[in-house]
Amino acid sequence: MDQAWPESTRDNLRFLCSEVDSQYGWLQAFVSAPTAAMARKLLERQGYAENLCQRIEQACPEARNHKRSHARARFQQSLVEVASGLARLSELARSCLEQLIRVDDVQLVVDIVLVKSLRRVRRGILRSEMSLENGSLSLALKLARSREKLKRDSEGRIRALTGQLKKKRAPAEDLTHLLFVAREISQMGEVLGQLGEAVISATLGQSLNFERYASLTHLVNELGDGSQTAGEMRVDTLAETRSGSRISGIASEKPSGRAVEKVSDKGKPANDKQQGSKNKASESNGSKSKDRKSRDRKPTGDLPLTSPEYLAIFKDGLGRKVEEERQGVERWHDIYPGIAPRILSHHQQGDSAALLIEHLPGMTLEHLLINESSRLNRTAQQALVETLHSVWTTTRRDKPVTAGHMRQLLKRLSDVYQIHPEFRHCGASLCGREMPSLEALIEQAAGRERSLEAPFAVYIHGDFNVDNILFDPAKQSIRFIDLHRSAYQDYVQDVSVHMVSHYRLQLTDAALRARILALALSFGQQMRRFAHEQGDTTFEWRLALGLARSFATSTRFILDAGLAGRMFNRARFILEHVLGADPERPADYRIPLEELFVD
Repeated sequence: MDQAWPESTRDNLRFLCSEVDSQYGWLQAFVSAPTAAMARKLLERQGYAENLCQRIEQACPEARNHKRSHARARFQQSLVEVASGLARLSELARSCLEQLIRVDDVQLVVDIVLVKSLRRVRRGILRSEMSLENGSLSLALKLARSREKLKRDSEGRIRALTGQLKKKRAPAEDLTHLLFVAREISQMGEVLGQLGEAVISATLGQSLNFERYASLTHLVNELGDGSQTAGEMRVDTLAETRSGSRISGIASEKPSGRAVEKVSDKGKPANDKQQGSKNKASESNGSKSKDRKSRDRKPTGDLPLTSPEYLAIFKDGLGRKVEEERQGVERWHDIYPGIAPRILSHHQQGDSAALLIEHLPGMTLEHLLINESSRLNRTAQQALVETLHSVWTTTRRDKPVTAGHMRQLLKRLSDVYQIHPEFRHCGASLCGREMPSLEALIEQAAGRERSLEAPFAVYIHGDFNVDNILFDPAKQSIRFIDLHRSAYQDYVQDVSVHMVSHYRLQLTDAALRARILALALSFGQQMRRFAHEQGDTTFEWRLALGLARSFATSTRFILDAGLAGRMFNRARFILEHVLGADPERPADYRIPLEELFVD
């Protein structure tokens, strides 16, 4: 494997594999011909494997630090996992022996099936060293498959022993000890499976279990040109969603030779003299966690777009969630082609599923807001507004619809209080007058909301945060990702979520934060103009309720007490403000956006 082994770890791993293999050799010999001398050989080696494992752990400090070199840290973590697994196998060998020496009938110990299982374990020990040394995925896969083979051995042995117990063909105490041994064989298989997954992860540079690797291999093979195999891919973690899905970039380890093009903040190709910042194009299509690492950075000028060159995006998780994503993308292709990425391949395996999705050029609006120039942000926002006008007018259905913002808020309020119990109403009063609880305000607002239908429905994104929208400066185009919540609904739902996703960015740079809030305000004002053009007279009311909902529910993702408090107070202020307006004249109401989007 083309990785820098920490000093002495290669030798210590070899010693560890040799030691554990010897222990299983002694156990195998004891099962074939039980003797006290053979048992002592194994029992007297109790601490050596553990000592070797600790030496390897101490030589791999980056196994616990993913902030330096990710590939090196991933390799060291896999190395520690292999060492720990081998030490665990040593414990299981002694545990088996301790059960076997308690069996009074020596003939019951001599077991051909058990000897066969122990041979499988010894082959696995050899493969763990060879696969990690050579970066061999084929050996790692054989190692991972040991899990099922030893599980079958264990289950077969348990059935046979249980049958003997029922028929009382041998002493019950002896058979009970042998049942424990059969269970330990299954545990050995589980450890070998984990060793195989550790080597797969080290080879591909990201944590992958056998099931995820099988899905990735299936999807890559379905691409069909034969030029790439899973073993020639690099897998980069981009994000992990709250629903449990994982999003990764799939890149080729083969050099492509393509030049990196740069564009200026006007979206045009830059000349060779211009200096570019580190490329963020790789973060498109789900790179939420990487964007947030740059919160405190100043905006940069030029935008390189093509390095690293991801071939596709790999998204896997629960089958139901992945299927929702697939259906959401396909609906967008039917309703408004060209704005969603293409699904390259889909694979279902048990309760899990995976997608291989087209990698889109550009960057998320979140990255753009935090890292890039004001001019480029204004250009992106204008492209977004024009795209929304086109999508909404194209998909418009002249049928009234209600978003149910207050219903959504009540549903998530318990999650908010779980993170911020201080927000719960405790009989507060102002100048001797008791203040209504947030729940009371929500109930009043819900009553009014029932009569505030949107005059028409459009096809909305459904989770219109700034990290789910991509802007390609080279083409001046907008694309959408993470589309599992898309539906025909009130466009105000997307407007309110999008505006609050600006506000909730956790930034320490006051000037940068002020610029981002100004962009949110600008977006809201442009949405006002759209509503006026469409004759939407209740837009302001619905926007107020949508903003209240988004400000309040978003606090469950914010641990910063100051920011979360400002957001929660804004939600309450909005509800009090809208409830103080004349319900008979909704067209006269105007939400004070200028007061909300400023710190």
